[in-house]
Amino acid sequence: MNIPQAIFGHVLFYVYGAYLNLEKVGVSEKLQLLKAADVLMMDSFVDYMEADLIRNENTWINEKSSEVLYVALQISRCKELVSLCNNAILRHPKAFVSSKEFLFLPHDYMVGLLERDIFGLEEIDIFAAVIMWGINNTPGISLVDDFSTWTSDHIATLQSNVIQLLSLIRFFQMEPDDFIKKVGPLTKVFMPELYDQVIEYHSNTQFQFIYDILPLRLNSTIIKEKEEPALISYWILHPDTADDTPEKNPYTTFDKVPFDFHLIFRCGGAELGEQKWREQCYNQGPTVTIIRTKNQNEDEAVFGGYKSISWSTENQEMRIGGDGFIFGYLWQQRKLLLPWMLRVNNHLDVDMFLGDGIEVFIDFRHGQKLLAHANGFQDLEETIEELEVFRVVQKKFDE
Repeated sequence: MNIPQAIFGHVLFYVYGAYLNLEKVGVSEKLQLLKAADVLMMDSFVDYMEADLIRNENTWINEKSSEVLYVALQISRCKELVSLCNNAILRHPKAFVSSKEFLFLPHDYMVGLLERDIFGLEEIDIFAAVIMWGINNTPGISLVDDFSTWTSDHIATLQSNVIQLLSLIRFFQMEPDDFIKKVGPLTKVFMPELYDQVIEYHSNTQFQFIYDILPLRLNSTIIKEKEEPALISYWILHPDTADDTPEKNPYTTFDKVPFDFHLIFRCGGAELGEQKWREQCYNQGPTVTIIRTKNQNEDEAVFGGYKSISWSTENQEMRIGGDGFIFGYLWQQRKLLLPWMLRVNNHLDVDMFLGDGIEVFIDFRHGQKLLAHANGFQDLEETIEELEVFRVVQKKFDE
């Protein structure tokens, strides 16, 4: 790395003074200083710059998370900065996989990313991103090439680059039409026999499979870890319990969670409207709504609710709202904090509203504004940052 003169001047100032006033140093320069400190093997300066970026440049890191992540992954000491970037990219995964930095991420990081059971993209889009990454890291081919021009050596090299990554793709959980249309042309890359197995899976449930069928990945940018769907599942399966947090939740791993959560609606708070919500959420059966909010103190919290029957015109006309519950929790420093849950015997039959309308409710009919009323808070008002609705389907486990 060639260190620019201005950056090297800052380094010298730190060397001789053990301090550097960063108030007038731009954020991009700070990132260059971090790289320079690593090249010069100045561990204390690496720690100094990492701490400053995390403390003072949080907003910029969220906006430039792919760029910062690419740098931080090259510096073994920057684990906290990598963790901060991970949180940001999982909040905006579509922008992340579309960034130029994504194409140059190290293989080990890609493995860790694909091992996640929660990632806010459709599986077919994850597959496409992995293929783009593989092409970019295979000499002799490029993203603009026609596949038909690749030689057998090109295909073999590409396959060796992505074979471990493809083993982590949930092929069996893809929509059949998407699988045939978008994966089919690349069967030479990802094993023809696996393609045949996936086709057979959707047409013959008695077929003997030689590949592991990985569970459906949870497509969410709000839910972070398995503790959340595990807790919600426990509340659904135990309608008589009033426990906010059961002493022993049996769903210790993601594949043991007894429900699949199929994303049917996702929207930023500023774009939230009844018409679009109604088009995608009506007649879907039982649903869970998850809402990420931010209050005047910039604190983030999650609210939501489970509804045991469909949102529908028919149910509204019959004044049937279904049973369920509303809930909330905080998520700070990779920990789920202060969860609460209140049962609802019959939801009020109103769109974009969960609860009985009197004692407990969550009301998100008013654009970006969420109103909540329950034990522990009265008429709470928070700003909706993002909202997701999932169709809830009970899994069929083998005996």
